[in-house]
Amino acid sequence: MRRQRGVFLLTALGLLLAGCQKAPPADGPIELVFWHGANPQANRIVLEGLVERFNRRHPDIHVRAVDAGQPDQQIPKILAAVIGGSPPDLLWYNATLTGQLVKADAIVPLDAYLAREPVLGQVFPNLLPATRYRGQTWSLPFDTNNLAVFYNKRLFAAAGIKTFPRTWEAFFDLARKLTVDQNGDGRPERYGFRLPLGKGEWTVFNWLAWYWGAGGELLKQGKPQIASGAGVAALTYWQRFLDPSRPAASLSQPEQGYLFDDFFAGRVAMQVSGPWTLRELAQNQMSYGIFPLPQGAVAATSIGGEQLFLMRTSARREQASWQFAKYILSTEFQSAWATGTGYLPVTIEAARSPSYRAFLKRNPQLQVFLDQLPHGHNRPLDPTYPQISDALGQAVEQALQHVRTPAQALEAAQREAELIVRTQPGDTGF
Repeated sequence: MRRQRGVFLLTALGLLLAGCQKAPPADGPIELVFWHGANPQANRIVLEGLVERFNRRHPDIHVRAVDAGQPDQQIPKILAAVIGGSPPDLLWYNATLTGQLVKADAIVPLDAYLAREPVLGQVFPNLLPATRYRGQTWSLPFDTNNLAVFYNKRLFAAAGIKTFPRTWEAFFDLARKLTVDQNGDGRPERYGFRLPLGKGEWTVFNWLAWYWGAGGELLKQGKPQIASGAGVAALTYWQRFLDPSRPAASLSQPEQGYLFDDFFAGRVAMQVSGPWTLRELAQNQMSYGIFPLPQGAVAATSIGGEQLFLMRTSARREQASWQFAKYILSTEFQSAWATGTGYLPVTIEAARSPSYRAFLKRNPQLQVFLDQLPHGHNRPLDPTYPQISDALGQAVEQALQHVRTPAQALEAAQREAELIVRTQPGDTGF
């Protein structure tokens, strides 16, 4: 009954959206709706400026950029729009939604376009797997990023720290050293590290970097590997930071692990994030540095960033959307977006462009993210991944709140994931 109610609500919302969408005039410029979730506001301003640049050069096409909200908030909107027959023309979202969109026949395969105009030829090779699913190309990389450790230079200098930890154990010892409880009341005034609390994708995205670092592989031939030795090792490691007798990390507010407020205030010495944070750090005049994620069994990080999807609409609108899609892979767009936001460029040519090399010289910390790209892992594109991620997020939250041991939490998530795969089979391999 609950599932039927959810489908009804999505259908109703989709029909409402369809009723609100106006058809463009046939004799004027074609208006394309572009849904995105660019954050913070400074990044939205950069994106809007680049969209307007495209519009000025294409008088027959007008792209209207619409902020669709945070990623976790967008999925119901996207699915409702698809069901209601009123999708946007262009969608900016991470690759994990690919399987669901293909299953719903909501996006356009790009291979025919690419056969005529092979614009993926300049893209960094390890970003290409996120574009392909079931033997076809379904998206173009819009931007990319990965995770590393941001640290407070002032606190490091005061503690006499001159080298960066390379292993999990060294990183844990450093976090403990940087945790300060001045009055001995068991509530430190400053924590060495910040862990994200919540069941959402930000927490899972963070934790997967450590899971992969422990040698894990989330899906093998379509079968979940959540409760593997790597999973237990990674979650046990995170839980160690929260030892009540001697904590080395604090938890964020629920679903706000990406916020840097406590880092800015000096209440947290180290926090994991990506290159999109650089602009915010510069605006706060923060003295900070970046070093790679410490190595577990192997060097690893999570690859993030967004893809550009062309939604199924009409032949005319899809052709116009392809013009914008080509634009986002141009050296001009990629170098401007990267220098304006801190995201990494997705093409080799843009990374070598004079403007980006100059930007890299002014922001040498970005080199850490570029150096980590070969060790990065993409999340699965299988349509079951969002539900598997939900199960995994619950397990991480339960372990961090000491509701269950890491092994117990992951075993429960494993059972749920196996049920999801069994009842909603995705791929047997990808």
